[in-house]
Amino acid sequence: MKKIFTFLSIAGSLIVANAQNLVQNPGFETGTLAPWAAGWVSSYTAPTVVTDAHTGTYSANYNATATTGFFQNINVTAGAQYTLSFWFKVSGSGNGARLWSSFLDANDGVINLVSDMNSDPLRNNNLFLPKDGTWQQKVVTFTVPANATRLQLHVRTYNNSNATFDDFSLTTGTLAVGEVTESRHRLIKNTLVKNETLTFGAQSKDVKIYNMFGQVVKTASVKENQLLNIAGLAKGNYIVTGTVNNEPVSQKILVD
Repeated sequence: MKKIFTFLSIAGSLIVANAQNLVQNPGFETGTLAPWAAGWVSSYTAPTVVTDAHTGTYSANYNATATTGFFQNINVTAGAQYTLSFWFKVSGSGNGARLWSSFLDANDGVINLVSDMNSDPLRNNNLFLPKDGTWQQKVVTFTVPANATRLQLHVRTYNNSNATFDDFSLTTGTLAVGEVTESRHRLIKNTLVKNETLTFGAQSKDVKIYNMFGQVVKTASVKENQLLNIAGLAKGNYIVTGTVNNEPVSQKILVD
């Protein structure tokens, strides 16, 4: 079956232009954690604000000796669609870290996005974030369930794990046509791709294709003008990321 892809360059941070970021102190550039706070479990501790940033100066880091985490409550609208993204680095011999967010109703009751926690993208599909010594991005698009009034944006880190977080973003809608900003690098050469292949306009390392649940569905390293077969991708939105001339580059893909 023929697939048509429309490519739009977007900034490496994947922040939607002209859309308000609902996260307060998203990159910890105040030099403090507030209004973020240690998780609701009494044993959880606050992360340390450190000078090891994805962008800017600061980020939040755990060198965990037990399960811990931090969160921020954000007002949302039931039935509306949002896109969440953040950058992270995870290492160590433990389980690492993961996204562990949920929704709250008006009485602070927890409402999970789906009944099966293993399928809830805001709980990372019960999977841990991939370990890597370099910055990686998590992107999730979701719809707020009925009766929910707030998103509890929460990340966890586990015993014997080192995790650093930066540049959180929560915006309404998806990364849509006309709402993106151009990168100065052209990762994908062709704007209309047939025969299930992408043509790269520049040599790129660490190419990753993410679905809207933030899952990596394909990885590669490519040379300029190299073709990459993407047969098997289902219809929907994807994000292609890579490193060109030591600069992170991202593009949105719409599989139609």
